[in-house]
Amino acid sequence: MRRARRTSGKAQRREVRRLAAASADPALHFLLLLPLALLHLSGRAHADLAAYGLVEALLRRLGPAAGWLLAAGLMAGLLWAIGRIRRRRLAWRGGLLLAAFEGVLWGLLLGPLLQLCLRLVSLPVAPLSVPGSAGALHGILAVAAGAGLYEELLFRAALLSACAALFARLPGLRGRDRLLSLGLAVLVTAALFSAAHALGDPQALEGPVFVYRFLAGGLLGVLYLARGLAVVAYAHATYDAVVMLWSSPA
Repeated sequence: MRRARRTSGKAQRREVRRLAAASADPALHFLLLLPLALLHLSGRAHADLAAYGLVEALLRRLGPAAGWLLAAGLMAGLLWAIGRIRRRRLAWRGGLLLAAFEGVLWGLLLGPLLQLCLRLVSLPVAPLSVPGSAGALHGILAVAAGAGLYEELLFRAALLSACAALFARLPGLRGRDRLLSLGLAVLVTAALFSAAHALGDPQALEGPVFVYRFLAGGLLGVLYLARGLAVVAYAHATYDAVVMLWSSPA
């Protein structure tokens, strides 16, 4: 009986490790980003986002070939993800559910964490507003999905990674603990994330509002480094959706 219990316990631990490894795999993270993109594009009329505008402007500069290049890139990404999942025999169903659930859970916790941080620095709570107009539920979800996807692609996947690589090569930081360059990258991109909201919100540079978004960018940066792009994108989207649903008129 004891041997059977030990065997069962080992099997359960192996399965947990297998699911955890799958949920952190970049192939599953790529697949998880697709629903956010589709949801945002399906409600594009309600989702006027600056981060998406940058992507859209880049595609327009490419001319008529942009659509084909985008489709080819998505197809290549899908084939790569499917091939990687098959080669590594990833528990992709459970991994996708676990990563999505984790992202949603962090999104629900983000608001209370930010309020706690503000109280620690003795600043009034200034809720993070979300750009764009979204009256209906579909519009709200489209705006939230687009903000989570494109802002995390821009500020975390692109800028944070680039800043970390740059800081690691600076003369004063070269050869030192990697955590130092990552920490500086999180702080710099959090400040850029907060300041960038001034494009759609004139009050974005006011003290409490700027600090609120700076803290949000910092927490999202740490989450990106710890759990990956899909988790932080779903956390950001969930938080924005909760804020808009809470503040929308009944």
